[in-house]
Amino acid sequence: MSEPLVFDGVGKIWTRELDGTLKYIDEKINSVMFAPQFAWEKVFGGESGYAFHLTAQDLADTLSIEVPRYSPLLAELSQGAATEEGEVTFDENEEGILTSSGYQIKAPEKFNGTFVDGSEEVYMKSPEGKLTKLERAAVTPTKDQYTITADGKITSDTANDDSNIIVVYKWKKDKGTRNGFKGTRKPKPFKFIHRFELTNDRTGEPVQVQLTVYKAIGGGTLNVGATRKTPSTSTLALEVLEPDVTPDNPNGYAAEIIFSM
Repeated sequence: MSEPLVFDGVGKIWTRELDGTLKYIDEKINSVMFAPQFAWEKVFGGESGYAFHLTAQDLADTLSIEVPRYSPLLAELSQGAATEEGEVTFDENEEGILTSSGYQIKAPEKFNGTFVDGSEEVYMKSPEGKLTKLERAAVTPTKDQYTITADGKITSDTANDDSNIIVVYKWKKDKGTRNGFKGTRKPKPFKFIHRFELTNDRTGEPVQVQLTVYKAIGGGTLNVGATRKTPSTSTLALEVLEPDVTPDNPNGYAAEIIFSM
């Protein structure tokens, strides 16, 4: 195709494990950059300042993807993280007012979780910010003690009424996902597909395009964090590997780009 093409939109991406299993799909992406890299090593000799021979260097094709949201699968693809489904436990802290009727911790109800009994620490907070730890009592607490119910309601002596308290505790959910990052982790290779659209600048007609990288592997830095009033993004840096010859890649291409006419 020799027509002039203009990029119009980012499209969508998906990945498959090398056995064909669909692994990840996302259409909310910011950018995909495929960067084939070819370099020569110049060979000099004699008195001329020009090289008399060029030796091809190893290829260093790379692929980078920016996604404006996080998925545990991104950590698995780019960093070799383990993904587990099951019970998860969260650390929490709250500041509140201890009234005559007590103080009810908020997060378990707010997030539909369960308070982990015995995980709590309760502190009195002075107007100056000084923290004084209270000890747990079974019944009838003194001003230096507190009691707590199984669902997280805290009471203390009337001397502590209308005082600020800090509660540090844990709560859990029966169903959750855990990303685990081991010191010995390694990403696994996968097949990457990017489907997007270009515009024929001469006719204005859309042109369908597909980039396929038959064997890519994660690496680099996966950004996981939050900045005030700034959208979070995850950036994947992928390396392109030499693939096997397979029925869907009989020519053994490392990557290919196809266009509709």
